[in-house]
Amino acid sequence: MSCLPIQSSKKKPLLFTLLSLFLFMILAYTASSDATTLPNFKTSYHVNAFGVELGKAKHHFSCQQEDCTLVSRAKPSGMAALFFSDSSIETIQLKQSQESLIWLSYHKLGTSKKDGKQVQKHTTLQRNNSENQVVFIEKNHTWPAPPNVFDILSLPYAIQYFKLNNKALNELNLYIQDSNFQEKLTFRSIDQPENLSFKFSNHEFKALKYVFESQQFKMELWLLPKHQYFPAKIRLINKKENKIITLNLAEQPKLL
Repeated sequence: MSCLPIQSSKKKPLLFTLLSLFLFMILAYTASSDATTLPNFKTSYHVNAFGVELGKAKHHFSCQQEDCTLVSRAKPSGMAALFFSDSSIETIQLKQSQESLIWLSYHKLGTSKKDGKQVQKHTTLQRNNSENQVVFIEKNHTWPAPPNVFDILSLPYAIQYFKLNNKALNELNLYIQDSNFQEKLTFRSIDQPENLSFKFSNHEFKALKYVFESQQFKMELWLLPKHQYFPAKIRLINKKENKIITLNLAEQPKLL
């Protein structure tokens, strides 16, 4: 009879270890299955700058495994084309996995006319992992490279990614990267319910509004929770110059 307690004491730790391992595997699988990445898509936005309807910006996002590219093409149309000739192509490189979304680079090709001639301007921001820096290539200027730094164009989609993966936004230490500055963002409003109307639809969309800002920059962002938190409306505010640009969805996003 004396051996029974000894056998029981040996089996209990083993049983506990196996049960713990089993529960860990279930939790790990659940966490990985809940992780969501941004889908490939294309869409367009109506652009209003300084109170003037300029035309559309066409956005296209695609990934080859973890390597992703976001492209925006903007050109004045309609009456605005009579007064504005500037156009732009912005290209952002990102690395996306179920664990993270990492900004790699931003390039803008801006085209304008001066004295009847076409003038092009390049702006390139690039993450240098070996030096842990963000480099402004054309001016050889550098900033630190925190994990969650994004340019203005990719920032709304980064917020979408974090919402899809249930990240606490006010705990992420987000940074905005511009060619003139890099600043930490502070959230002023999160998950504020609002209804939005768009020209392409007869019914309203339930949205969640987010407001965040830095010293020089402020963004108001509306996401659609029933459509994978897709950015539906984006308002960009240059606090220093008091300039406002607003983007409104011009069509239902198409998944590719």
